[in-house]
Amino acid sequence: MKTSNSQSVKINNTNLVIEKLVELRETSRIDLSRETTLNKATVSSIIQELLDKNIVVETDRKFKTSGRSAKVIVLNKNAGRILSIELQTEAVYGVITNLYGEVLFETTNEADTPEFSSYLKVLLYTIDELKNNTYDSTYGVIGIGIGVYGILSKNKKIKYAPFSSWKDIELKKIIEDYTGIKTYVENEANISALGENIVYVNQQNIVSLNIGIGVGMGIIIDKNLYTGEDGYAGEIGHTILVPNGKECVCGNKGCLEKYISDSGITDRYKELSNESISVKEFVIRVKMNDINATKVYKEFINSMGITINNISLTINPQTIVINSYIVENIPESISLIKNQLRSKIMKLDVLTVSKYKSKRNILGLTHELIQDFLEIDNYKINPSK
Repeated sequence: MKTSNSQSVKINNTNLVIEKLVELRETSRIDLSRETTLNKATVSSIIQELLDKNIVVETDRKFKTSGRSAKVIVLNKNAGRILSIELQTEAVYGVITNLYGEVLFETTNEADTPEFSSYLKVLLYTIDELKNNTYDSTYGVIGIGIGVYGILSKNKKIKYAPFSSWKDIELKKIIEDYTGIKTYVENEANISALGENIVYVNQQNIVSLNIGIGVGMGIIIDKNLYTGEDGYAGEIGHTILVPNGKECVCGNKGCLEKYISDSGITDRYKELSNESISVKEFVIRVKMNDINATKVYKEFINSMGITINNISLTINPQTIVINSYIVENIPESISLIKNQLRSKIMKLDVLTVSKYKSKRNILGLTHELIQDFLEIDNYKINPSK
């Protein structure tokens, strides 16, 4: 059924009011009319519909505006609950948030094996645990968001996960069949970029470079997530850094992932020292000026310089955010990487580490689900809340 012009106008006006209400957090009909440039009758009609749906609430507290007192109107942050879940290497991490993005409950459940059937049991247990801790709200759980380490197709089928043998897994369908709740599944690097998109609200083009068990890149172009023709955009970890270099599980040789991922770094350290250590121990040894750790760290910085140079000249983002335990915990890393960038045609406004670190993925998932529920495109949440 086609939407009439009057219906389209009403939808657009409603979206405008909700976006402004979210931005202001608390306001009045009079101020909403002024901020949106909609007439007072239109604003009052929209607010009444939102009150009837319990999307907004009107308090008895008075709001001083334009020399007059008016009732305060706020978004009903308890209208719905969002379940945001991150599938980690050895655990499932989940949180419950309200419509302000405030965390109400969180849990972590260990997964003994990455084998899918066993891991799925832990995931479903986590979902049930979260659902059992969702406090009363008008619409209950309005969506489930799941962040996955790996490659997803355009229809969000998991094609490959670096820490397991998962292949062609229709996780979205599995979870929706189990819960009956709309589920959003996305690559971890992409949701990370969505999280950073909340932080850098005034920037149109952002890249989030995620380095952990693998290497991935989330790309925001004109404030929208870019995933490419088949959903594989941003798989920079499988671009070639060293021709005919180390063999990668993807089938290529010399992939970037083999040289800058956490496992790539610890494997390189083992080559030099014949000792297996964690990435956390590696950072400690760099700070202690361990000879082998220092050599590997210098190689890492050189490879990072090449990577940032290639990203910047290919995508031309305003900001590149690096999510890496090594970069985050060795403070001079950013300046050392910048020293590697010598191109005269490169323009990069910001090269930094993530402000919200482990929270960025949950922020990205929560943000997408809230926008979907409210049917708006410009929802602003305050990550510090």
